Amino acid sequence: MGTLAIQLAKHFGAEVTTTASARGDTLVRRLGADHVIDYTREDFAGALHDFDAVLDLVGGATLEESFRILRPGGRLVSIAGVPEPLTATKDLDAPAWVTAAFWVMSLGIRRRARKAKISYRYLFMRPSGDGLRFLASLVDAGKLQPVVDSSYPFDRIAEAFAALEQGHAKGKIVVTF
Repeated sequence: MGTLAIQLAKHFGAEVTTTASARGDTLVRRLGADHVIDYTREDFAGALHDFDAVLDLVGGATLEESFRILRPGGRLVSIAGVPEPLTATKDLDAPAWVTAAFWVMSLGIRRRARKAKISYRYLFMRPSGDGLRFLASLVDAGKLQPVVDSSYPFDRIAEAFAALEQGHAKGKIVVTF
């Protein structure tokens, strides 16, 4: 997700700052990152401030620290955080009980966002033909480069999942049939 997010942000004109280990620095810069924080050596929340937007791909402590780097009025979007009520109503068209459950589950993070004067949104990913066509057009035009970390034949799928669980893939892990 991170390798695509960097490229899409650049495509839409953003100045991009990201975190990466020393091993990933060259890759994220090649993909368009303007600034890179080595998360193994530096606390990103202590080094950065006054950002307009943050895309959190990790959750937990990283999500919590992301509040510190946003300016008032900024936006925090997470794929690893807690879904809020808008996810239930807008993205899932879920029944009222799901909206209520998300309201309770996200109460703490929504309060924190309100106190920091930022907006928080959980990004629920769902299939979209139009979205995929748009991404394919960027790939075809050479403006979006899919990054493959490694490829495994189907009979070695357990190894593919083990690599995925380590959490250090630089790009996608592909299983072939």
